[in-house]
Parts: sequence; C-alpha cells; structure tokens
Amino acid sequence: MNIQLSISLLASDKHAALERCLDSLCPLMMQVPSELIVVLTGNDSNIRKIVSQYTDQVVVFEWCNDFSAARNAGMKLARGEWFLFIDDDEWFENTSEIIQFFLSGNYRNYDMAYYKQRNYADWKGIVYEDFPVLRMVRLTPEIHFENPIHEEPVPRYGKSKDFNVYVHHYGYVENANKDCPVKADRNIPLLLQDIQKRPFYVKNYVQITQEYKIAQKWENAEKYCRKGLHYCQKEEYEPYRRWLQADLIEILYATGDYQKAEQEILKILKHACEIVRLIAYLNLNKIYRNQELPEDALHYGLQFEETLAYMDANSQIWQQQQCGHLSEQKIKKISNLYQIRMNCIEDSLKLNDVKHAEYFLALLPWSDELKMHRFYKPFDYLEEQYGKIFYESLNKISESSPYVLLIKAKKQENRESETIQRLLTQCISHTQSHYLQYQALKEAIEAELDISGLLDTIEQDFWIQCCENIVETLSNNDLFKIQKAIDSLFQLHPIYSLLLKKSLCKRRLIRGYLMGPELIDILQEYVQCIHTYYKRQYRDEFLGNENEVLLPKEYHFAILVSDTLEKIRCEDYLGAIRLFRTALPLDTSMTGVITELIRYMMKKVEHPHTNAGIEFEGLAKQMKSALNIMFEKKQYTEALSILPQLVSLLPEDLELLRMKQRLLKEMAD
Repeated sequence: MNIQLSISLLASDKHAALERCLDSLCPLMMQVPSELIVVLTGNDSNIRKIVSQYTDQVVVFEWCNDFSAARNAGMKLARGEWFLFIDDDEWFENTSEIIQFFLSGNYRNYDMAYYKQRNYADWKGIVYEDFPVLRMVRLTPEIHFENPIHEEPVPRYGKSKDFNVYVHHYGYVENANKDCPVKADRNIPLLLQDIQKRPFYVKNYVQITQEYKIAQKWENAEKYCRKGLHYCQKEEYEPYRRWLQADLIEILYATGDYQKAEQEILKILKHACEIVRLIAYLNLNKIYRNQELPEDALHYGLQFEETLAYMDANSQIWQQQQCGHLSEQKIKKISNLYQIRMNCIEDSLKLNDVKHAEYFLALLPWSDELKMHRFYKPFDYLEEQYGKIFYESLNKISESSPYVLLIKAKKQENRESETIQRLLTQCISHTQSHYLQYQALKEAIEAELDISGLLDTIEQDFWIQCCENIVETLSNNDLFKIQKAIDSLFQLHPIYSLLLKKSLCKRRLIRGYLMGPELIDILQEYVQCIHTYYKRQYRDEFLGNENEVLLPKEYHFAILVSDTLEKIRCEDYLGAIRLFRTALPLDTSMTGVITELIRYMMKKVEHPHTNAGIEFEGLAKQMKSALNIMFEKKQYTEALSILPQLVSLLPEDLELLRMKQRLLKEMAD
C-alpha cells in the first residue's frame, strides 16, 4: 500500500503541548495510510522518549536559526504523496475532514491545502483569531522550503483546497504581557539577516512589519512597512501591497500622531480596495473621536457599514482580497466590528441624531445574549450621559431583550410595583450577565419590592458580591430598604437574608460612626451572622476541630471577636484589647472599628469608676442633686470644691460636663 500522507513535526525542547499534538494526529494516522517524521531541534532526551512512542522516524537536527533547513530535513525522508507539516505547540481539534479528503480520493484533484490556525489571545481560550495557513502540499521532486523564518514550500502551483479544520495555537499568549515578546526577539534578527541577503524579497518586509507591530516598536514597523510598499509595484505583489497598506494605516494610528495619520490614510483611501478601505474607516473613526469630531467619526462609521454590506452581498470579494491576517475575520473581530458600532452610537447621541443611533444599535448582536454582555456597562455610561435621547434610540430594539426589560423597569412612569417586579424577573431570568442581574436586583431593592422571587437563578457566590456592592452604594437614608429586603427574604431564602444582614451590619460598623455600647451591639450582630452562616454551610464535625484552619479568615475573625466580646462582658478590658489586636490582621477593613473599640476599652481601663455598679450610680445621682441645689443658692465656691472630684469619678458624664461649664460661666460673670 502506498503512503498517501507524510506528516512532519518540528519538536523543540517544549513539553507543554507536544503530547496533545501527537495525540491529535493519531486518528488521521490510523485511518489514512501515513507516516510520521519528527525533527528534533532541541536536546531534551525526554522529548525523544515521548515522540518514540508514536514513530521510529526521528531526525536529530542541529539548530542553525533556519526553519526551512529543519523542514527540509523532514521532507527529505518523506515518501508520501502529500506532505503535512506542523509545530509542537499546535494540535488539531478534529481531522475528520482531512481523513475524508484522502479516503475519498479527492486529494488527487488538488496540489496544496490550507487549514486554519486558531491563535488565542489569552489562556481562557475565549478570544482568538483564525488564520488560514498553507500546511499541506503534494510532494514533487522540486518542492522544498525557503526562508529562514516564516518558511514556506515552493514552488506553488495548481489547485488549492481550503479545509474548515483548525489547530489550536497558544504560542502567542505566552509572551503577550512582556514588553518585547520572545518570538519577536528571535524572529527579527533572522529577518534582518535575510533582508540583507535578499533586499527585494517582499514577504520579509511583510513579516518583519508584523514582528515590530507585536513588539509595539512603531517607528521600525513604519520604516519596514514603507520599504515593503516600495517593492510592491509589480502586479504579482498586489496581495502583499494590500496587507502592507492595512498595516501602515494601523501603525500610523498607533503612533498617536493623528494629524499625520489622517492625512496619509486619506491618501491611501483614494486608491485602496474594499478590504483596505474597511481598515481605513475603522481607524479614521477612532482618529476623529480622539479629536472630538463626532460628525466626521460618524461619517466614516457609515462608510464602513456601507462597504461591509457591499462585501457581504458579494462574498467572493472577501476571498479575492484577503491576504494573511488581512481577512474577513479580522474585520469582523468583535474588537473591530462592534467597537466602531458602539463608537457611532455615542457619536450619534452627541449629535442628537436618534435615527443613526437607532441604526447602529440595531446592528449589535441582540439575538446573542452572551455577545451582548460586553455592551451592558457601556450602555449604562450612555444612559448616564445622554438620558432621554438614549432611551428613544432603544425604541426599535426587541422588548424581550434583558437590557430593554431593565430600562423599562427603571423608567416605569407610574412605578407600579407589580409591573416593575414582572419586568425585573424577566430580565434576570433571560440573562446570564452578572452585571445586568446586579442592576436588576439593586433596582428591585431601591423600589422596595419583595425580591425573594428574583433570587431563584442567582448563585450564592454572586449574591455575596451583590450584597456588598448594593449596601455600599445606597445612601444612609435608603438603608431601611435593605432591612425590608432582609425581612422579605427570611422565609424563602434564609441564607441569602443572612448574607444581606451581614453586609448591612458591616456597613453600619464601618461607616455608621457608632460609639461604645451601640458599636459593641452591632459588632455582636455581625459576628453572629458569620457564625450562623458557617454553621449552616458546614457539618458540625467540621467545625470546632483541626479542619477549622481550612475555613476563610472571616470565620476566624468572628471567632476571635466573639471571645473578645465575652471579655468585655466580664470587664476584662485589657484582655479584650489584646484579642482585638490579634483579630485585626484577619480583616483589615475593620481597622477603624477596632481602633474605636480599643479607644473605648482604654478609657474603661483608665477610669475604672465608670464600671461601678448600681450603688455608685445612686451615690453619684445624690451628689449631682446636691450640686444643683448649690447652683440654685449661688453657692459657687462650695460647688467648685465638689465638682472636680465628681468629674474625676465620672469623666464621661455629660450632665457633669454641662455643670462644669455653667459653673465657670457663673463665676466669670
């Protein structure tokens, strides 16, 4: 049986994704007559052990800063009809389409094939960009790889196949937060060397421009971008010319010299194709917004949408004009497509242009609730800034939209509780956006509604955040509404009621300027809430033994404070002060509270008479009565001999404080 496919893998010393890569190739190798050739470019013996489980064809290659040489070392051993090349930091999601391509015999009708490289922007695996890559070619005697960096098989001719298959690639994430990415440090010197050898090879200018853009070295990026455009006069270089034109537009904007950028972009527009025009419109919109020219910004937003609609109606244009990263996907990336639309919504509102605000609002992905999440916070900004005109612009948006439901609840003219409750309930049940759910819950509490029915889909961790934020944002005059919510939740959602009460107690402790016994009483309520919460969350056998160390600091803070309050009840104030100081590092947000309580305790220690019992209080009352009689008889000298003694015994007695001031005034007169 003939070998239909030779697969060549470059393996460096990186373990991370190698086994994923090899594992993803197994279904392809099992079903298609194929061979695997691994070219080792590193020195790690463990890598060799791993790859030897999958193939006997392992080539040890001494690295010489030339990717083409490494690829050619693998190609030299290939005996298949086709050649597929892959890196050790990529792995296929699914190879079924490639498998069928060979099993059906369809591979005989093509000479090369592209699949997609899915480049992720972060480790979450949510934000990515798909980039078509030529990674499969028919093996012919003359085919080989060229270019030390960003190598490519040549010569290329014949019919190409485009697969929907993609490989995962996180290679650009590893260095995304570094000032100068490692790959750029590696690639730029290789490209500069090759540019010296081959100054007319246009692709090098395209690639080095990309590297300088990634490294955010805009001056160098502009320099080599312009050089590349200089060498792109021939018709055969037209795709690269489009790519470099788009790059130059983005580079000019990134430099921050908006006047220069505007002038050059407008020149490029005169002779640009549609896909380059789209890049130009995106950047002109941003330039005019930065210059606070909303009318011009809106104009280019409209130009963008008009051109985009034309290209979507004539989809072959996308295929004809895309080159490298300059693609339909780049244009329609969320950070481009929806950002310009949000920009134009605000530009329209600034101009009191409801018609265009409605137009751009309608272009947002309202039918995809997950995509809409990113817009809710900016919407609140627009609501705050533009109010009534923003509400008018939402009139044509579906009434089932969670955001529209929230706005209707907030703007209910007659403030009917049942209507508001219904709208907020629908809003919360129709969205997974925590931001929107929080806004709805806050609105319900401020409207003094029974919120028990709104919490059926709210998870506890998120509710804890809501409690803290809502309690923090309400004014002192509105805190009674929190208590109403606590009461309304008590029957159906006792834990949620408890958590809200805890947040309210903490707010009163920290921001209530409480003193003495009142401060102690609220602190007692607060720690009781914490105790009760953890007792309901954990089994009894977990609490009170060595497992307690696994519980959050909040729990340990409450335990220490409970012991402290017990010492206060026993009038062991020095002991209470020591325990307060031990508890403080566990919750530094309570620093002001504990500082005030320590001050209160110190006064108790310094003036022990203030802790005396009922008999002393009775005696003090008699002495104050005697002083009042002396005042009535104007016996100020006699009063002066008694009052200081009584003040020293009762330093916090406000009645004595007033008597002292009265005595001084009378004697002065």
